Amino acid sequence: MSRLLGEVVARGSRSSVHSYGRGAVVKVPAPSTPEGWIRFEARYAEAARAAGAPTARLLGLEQIGGRTASVWEHVEDPSMWQQVVDRPDRAAELGRLLADVQHALFEIVPPVTLPRQRDRLVSKIRSAAATVDASLARALEFLPPPASTARLCHGDLHPSNVLVGRGGPVIVDWFDASRGDPIADVARSSMTLLSDGAEPPRHLPGSDRATLGVLTTAYLARLRARLEIDDEVLARWQAVNAVARMAEGVPRGALLDVWTRFDWAGSAHTAAN
Repeated sequence: MSRLLGEVVARGSRSSVHSYGRGAVVKVPAPSTPEGWIRFEARYAEAARAAGAPTARLLGLEQIGGRTASVWEHVEDPSMWQQVVDRPDRAAELGRLLADVQHALFEIVPPVTLPRQRDRLVSKIRSAAATVDASLARALEFLPPPASTARLCHGDLHPSNVLVGRGGPVIVDWFDASRGDPIADVARSSMTLLSDGAEPPRHLPGSDRATLGVLTTAYLARLRARLEIDDEVLARWQAVNAVARMAEGVPRGALLDVWTRFDWAGSAHTAAN
C-alpha cells in the first residue's frame, strides 16, 4: 500500500516531487506526462548510477492515483540554483562547479542501455518541425557527425538538477540521459540557461538575468578550456539543440533567436560563396 503524499519538495514541467515517509521522496508525473516516462527515467538513472554517476538511489516504483510514480532516497541538500539565489555573489563559482560536475560525467563510459543522443535529437527536431514550424526540419541538415567515442551525457544538466552538500554533488532528473557527444551536451545545457525575456527560465526561478549570465559565462569558459571547444562547433550544436528543445513545450523566443541567427548566418555564407 502506498503512503500518503507529503509536501512538495520540487516541481518541474513533467512531474512533482513530494516527501514520502521517512528518508524518501516520490516523483509523481503530471497528467500531460506520457505513461512510460517515469519508468524510463528510473531505468536510465539506475544505469547511470551503476556506471559511477552521482545519482539518488531508486527505492522502487508505485502506483499513485492510478499512474506509475518513482520513489527515491531523499537527498536533503539544496540545489545548486537555490545556492545561487541565496548567494548571487557565488554565481561564477557555482557556474564553474556545474562545469566540473558535467566534465566528470564525460569521464564515465556510458551504459549501452542508454539511448543514442543523435536518435533523441532527430526525434525532437522532427517533433518541433511537426508542431512548431515545418522549416525547423532544416536543423537535421546541421547535425554534426557522431563523436568517435560516446560519453555519458545527462541531457538536461542545469543548476536545479544538481544538489550540492558536504557529500558532494548529486544529479537528478535523468530522463534525457544518453550516450553521445560531450560538446552536444554542453550545448544542450547552455540552452537550458537561456533567460525568458527579462527573467531566468521557469526551471531556474528566484534570481535575475544578470546573475544567470555570470553563471553561464563562467560555466562555458570552464568547459571551453577543459574540452578545447571550437566556437563554430559549439554554435552548431547550440542551434540544433535549440530546435530540439522547442519540442518540449518550453517558451520558444530565445530558442528561436539562437536558431534564426545560426540559420541566417549559414544562408548568408552560402550566398556569398
